[in-house]
Amino acid sequence: MGRLSKDKRDIFYRLAKENGYRARSAYKLLQLDAEFDLFTGVERAVDLCAAPGSWSQVLSDKLHKDSSNATLSPINEAGDQDSGSHAQTTNAAPQIVAVDLQPMAPLDDNVVCLQGDI
Repeated sequence: MGRLSKDKRDIFYRLAKENGYRARSAYKLLQLDAEFDLFTGVERAVDLCAAPGSWSQVLSDKLHKDSSNATLSPINEAGDQDSGSHAQTTNAAPQIVAVDLQPMAPLDDNVVCLQGDI
């Protein structure tokens, strides 16, 4: 059997396929996040050269999971945080944009995929 036969693939390839990630590189980003806490406070992300989209999948999973646990913050008419009683609350979802020259299949509603040159 060749080196790339299905039964000889590495553990991260198999994990990616089992967990629905498009590529094994998703686990590298998860490892970096575990070590350096990359996603704390992140509300917007641009994934450049995004194809096949595994990093955008991780971003979507991590940022939207974190935002669903966040509390609502009051916003005044100028768009600033406000502690006044007239403020309305908002729950702005994180924004993720994936850009690549290659076409990508849509990921989910949380990721905007753009095909183009950067």
